[in-house]
Amino acid sequence: MPRLTGPRLLALALALLYAGFWVWYGGTGKPLSPNEVDRFMARIDAMATDHQSPFGARETIEAWARADDGREFFMINLVNDPADLAAAEAYNRVILPELFKRAGHPIFMSRSIARFIEPAGLAPWDFVAIVRYRSMRDMLDMITGPEAENIRHLKEGSVSKTHVFPTHIGFSLLWVRFLVALVFAALGVGLHFSLRPFVWYAR
Repeated sequence: MPRLTGPRLLALALALLYAGFWVWYGGTGKPLSPNEVDRFMARIDAMATDHQSPFGARETIEAWARADDGREFFMINLVNDPADLAAAEAYNRVILPELFKRAGHPIFMSRSIARFIEPAGLAPWDFVAIVRYRSMRDMLDMITGPEAENIRHLKEGSVSKTHVFPTHIGFSLLWVRFLVALVFAALGVGLHFSLRPFVWYAR
């Protein structure tokens, strides 16, 4: 059996940390069960006012949830400039921690620089954002959780108009798992050269 030297222990520790990240980051979980969908829909119904779902058409959400495949997805957000900049900043302060703790995060954000091809009569979008969700389960948990009402209230005040729809990636050169692997590799190289002068590390 190979002796566990300092460099090997370092490599093992970083490999275990990366494996932990890979499992936590997920993206290929189990689809929602019928019971889970029923439970989430009951939460949404409990939040409804005047028989109106707080998150748009109830039927659309339920149909999507019942067709869930358990995979990660990427939400495309087409947005007009904020109706209230302070509300937009407050919304980001609330929504980002809720995303991050569920391994969700923005992938791409960009502002329109000119008008080009668009249907006649359609007002142009000012901003596009792509947000990664680990699963449908995470999204439903977030929009029905303790911060749900605050998130909904701030979102309504933060944008004048928005169009949101989910997608699965067909092709992308941006792969977060690979970027994190590069960070761990760079960290490993840096730690290795920093620890080399110590006798206990080389043993």
